[in-house]
Amino acid sequence: MKRYFFFLIAISLLSTSLTSHQRSESYSKIQIDTQENLKEVEVEYSIQISVLQRLDFDFSRGWEDELINEVTEDFQFNEICESIQPPFLKNSFSTGYLSLLWKMQCDLEEIEIDFRLFFEQDPTHTHIATFFTDSQAIPEKVFTNSARTWKETDIADKDPSNFDSFFDYFNLGFKHILSGFDHLAFLLALLILKLSLKKLILTITGFTIGHSITLALGALGLLTPSSQLVEALIGYSIIIISIECVAKITNNHDLYSRYLIYFSSALILVFALLGYQKFIIGLIGISMFSYCYLSLTAIYKDFSITLLVTSLFGLIHGFGFAGNLSTIGLMEGRILPAILGFNLGVELGQILVVIILSILFYQITNFLKNNADTMRVYMASCLSCLGIFWFLERLI
Repeated sequence: MKRYFFFLIAISLLSTSLTSHQRSESYSKIQIDTQENLKEVEVEYSIQISVLQRLDFDFSRGWEDELINEVTEDFQFNEICESIQPPFLKNSFSTGYLSLLWKMQCDLEEIEIDFRLFFEQDPTHTHIATFFTDSQAIPEKVFTNSARTWKETDIADKDPSNFDSFFDYFNLGFKHILSGFDHLAFLLALLILKLSLKKLILTITGFTIGHSITLALGALGLLTPSSQLVEALIGYSIIIISIECVAKITNNHDLYSRYLIYFSSALILVFALLGYQKFIIGLIGISMFSYCYLSLTAIYKDFSITLLVTSLFGLIHGFGFAGNLSTIGLMEGRILPAILGFNLGVELGQILVVIILSILFYQITNFLKNNADTMRVYMASCLSCLGIFWFLERLI
């Protein structure tokens, strides 16, 4: 018992460190309008509050001025530009985004951007900028630690409807999987369900299809989900799949269904008493869904329920990036290659991760033999601890 207690403490500490290494992304819209003797540039920079928290940004008194200074100093336009409108900070509690808007006047020379914001805090940080020149959409730029600059002449001779976005977003989708520990934890949770390879691939494909649907809706601007709730639900998806694994091994679905109801009811009560009622309706829905899902898996022991619910979780995971795409927008001719490239990158990353994990999982279970199910219970317990931590940390 004592050993198990210390084991849980170690997992909790690990989960705390992992929160600082979640996907780190920011976005901007840049409008460039050419006048008779100058250029007007309008910038709208957006970042999730949760991303700033992971970057250890200090939200103590006076944080607004500190954020404005940091963004404007590290989001550098060349010296031919000067500010004509003080930066305005907009906080959207419904979507979980902070947006910073400012205007500049520049000479008629080419505009250059040097973006180095947050790369010191997190070298994996990614910034996606969309551009409009004289109301004409031009190809977006994906800024990374190794690609920090953009020049207006870079797009002068390019066809704005080409497929350059495919490769940028393919790379982004691949990194989206490898740098997203919550996504990797979800894949591991699916793996320990001990599905056959065929069913596992079908499950992952269903997940990707769900992911693609919400990405497309976000890119077309048809939805703007609350990022805070979505990020919390990603953590919850890990909890429910992990508990399903333990319930199947122990053949005690009713017990774990009741545990989830107790947990959800206690959480709803605490939120209500503290006056934090923002997500109470969502928590009630989650409680009902969890009880019904575990009850159905007890009745229908085949693969169909898991495939259906995994596809549903794919929709939820896709909402995370869909909100970002709806915030920045993509030029019409590049929506398809961007979505296709991103999802193919996600799928390739998932397949590689599953292959590696499957090999490791097979070797471990083959070594443990009679104790393989015990190992699966321990792994599911670890994943549920991570899921609970992420769920609560992102919800509050």
